[in-house]
Amino acid sequence: MTSATLSPTRAVVAPPLQPEPGPSGMGAVTAQWLPAEDWSSTRDDWQALFEAAQPNVFLAPAFALAARAIDPAPGLGAVVIMRDGQWIGFVPGRIGPGGTVFSIWTHDYAPYGLPLVREGGEAAVLAALFPVLRDRGVAALDWPMLDEGRFSTALEAFCADRRVVVLDRHDRACLDGAAPKLSKDHRRLARRLAEHGALDRVSTAIGHPPDAALDAFLDLEVAGWKGRKGTALAGSAATRGLCLAGISGLVSAGMARIDIMRLDGRPIAVGVALMAGDRAWYWKTAYAEDLARYSPGLLLSHAIGEELMAGGGIRLADSCAIPGHSMIERIWPGRVTMTRQLIAVQAGAPGWRFHVARVAMRTWIDGKAAAKRLLKR
Repeated sequence: MTSATLSPTRAVVAPPLQPEPGPSGMGAVTAQWLPAEDWSSTRDDWQALFEAAQPNVFLAPAFALAARAIDPAPGLGAVVIMRDGQWIGFVPGRIGPGGTVFSIWTHDYAPYGLPLVREGGEAAVLAALFPVLRDRGVAALDWPMLDEGRFSTALEAFCADRRVVVLDRHDRACLDGAAPKLSKDHRRLARRLAEHGALDRVSTAIGHPPDAALDAFLDLEVAGWKGRKGTALAGSAATRGLCLAGISGLVSAGMARIDIMRLDGRPIAVGVALMAGDRAWYWKTAYAEDLARYSPGLLLSHAIGEELMAGGGIRLADSCAIPGHSMIERIWPGRVTMTRQLIAVQAGAPGWRFHVARVAMRTWIDGKAAAKRLLKR
């Protein structure tokens, strides 16, 4: 059997596929499983694919390598698909307990499930992915946080003869055009805020030191409700490391910006936006709670949105927010639809293991939603 080799790497868990001619004679396609602990050893190939793929900033090597520490559960890896040795797909995820479900890798700090796929390679990547999962005994593919676009269209066509269950569908705020002007009430709040001192804004996009900007964000976030709740990024070594390594790496590469609104030099709102290709993600924001009545977080978020969409390179800015978010939905009027799909790996009748996975996933999702409602009481 002929196969492409991932180099340098130590271990391949799943066997490679038998090479097959790619579409229009474009070459042989192979696929291999790459454990997460080996991702860094293939960084050059990974980076080259990232630069040629449809944008997902959370799968930039700088960010994803740092993010492994915040998701320590075993079994994380990626199906790497190659055409004549060149990477055309990187699909990260893990097989759950029992081996029935393969879940695409998303987490609290990466709310987007698009894999890295070289432009034009969607059909070849999907045709290679499913046999790898089938050969490993997987019955269901859990695909969260996927939006409409070229890849989801290809996925729908590929799955025409497979059972697909939509486990969740929701809209979240975005900007897909010029940001609307601030309302009269918000302009009034900005004037009132400025009465308390000198109000200005600095940004890593125009030369503010990234280390100082990250420190301002982490300090402001931990001083607020997230710090009291224990969910601030500064609260653990893993999440702080994600900021110091992952976000710093993106800032250095021109793929992230940190903006700070200051009052007499004091940071009162900080926003972190990530960018890749023609897309942006408003990753995190924090504000001074003692000034909440003036909405400094909203005012800064509006300014960041204006600048992201005014530059000409960004087609869509995703808020990464939960549906119904009271702040961002007032100033970012667009909506992007996200789905979570459970897809039968086997074509035709999916079999009893898929149905068991469907019931288990539905129970888990409903239980998680119920727990969130209880925590909000």
